[in-house]
Amino acid sequence: MDKAIQIAYNEFFEVKCKLAANAGFDGIAVNFHDMKDRSEKAWREAPEKILNILEKYNLKCVQTHLPYYDLKLSAEILLDDMESAILESIKVSGEIGAPWCVYHPRSAVDQGFTSARALEINKPVISKYIDCAVKAGTGMALENLPIFGIIPVMPFYTSDYNDLCELSDSFQSEQVGICWDTGHANMMHFDQAEAIRFLGDRIKCTHIHNNFSYGDPHLTPDQGNIDWTKVMAAFKAVHYNGPLTLETHCCYNDEALWKSFALHNCECLRFLTRL
Repeated sequence: MDKAIQIAYNEFFEVKCKLAANAGFDGIAVNFHDMKDRSEKAWREAPEKILNILEKYNLKCVQTHLPYYDLKLSAEILLDDMESAILESIKVSGEIGAPWCVYHPRSAVDQGFTSARALEINKPVISKYIDCAVKAGTGMALENLPIFGIIPVMPFYTSDYNDLCELSDSFQSEQVGICWDTGHANMMHFDQAEAIRFLGDRIKCTHIHNNFSYGDPHLTPDQGNIDWTKVMAAFKAVHYNGPLTLETHCCYNDEALWKSFALHNCECLRFLTRL
């Protein structure tokens, strides 16, 4: 399994790639959601800039994260700037050799949440992204999402892995798969290992992080209450051979912290692979 970590494509991208490589990571996931400059010039220059940095530090791009809407904004609402950014990031993903683009399916909440309504709204929108991905030579990986709120609790669409499976299967395409997010799954209080076994080879990539079954703090794997022995056994049972990609957060812009953060995160992935 490739060991990877997600890095935002912004002014700190190169230094974080350097630290990731020095820590022992094989690859990175490029996070386009946190790309600050989304001008035409920035999109045009992005592939060459990213490829030069990856080559410089002997890294591969194992996946990307597409820009995403506020999860509480109902799926009926489409914004021109966001749609353009999603399509541009899919094109760049193909040019930098990313096999999968991770996407947050959206929830239809304006008229009361139902999975059927969310499926109906998501299908034509995601179909447009798939068409773009096919032309770009990459694939779409749909992510399982968590719940939000405490009382009342509102599920996001695809927080139920049965819904995620239904959505993924509805496209009947080898260029559509699933990104399994361990932290989001842990917030749902179902048997995560059972879910992984159910989804099987639909899982093409991962977001690895931890929590204590509430909130979404994106903690390192050693913090939180996920039973990693069971989770890793489930990945082995379904013959998952994609990357283990950390989606953990360091909230301070300090190079010394980034260095120690990268080293610790890489050691956490070594621990998971031993399991």
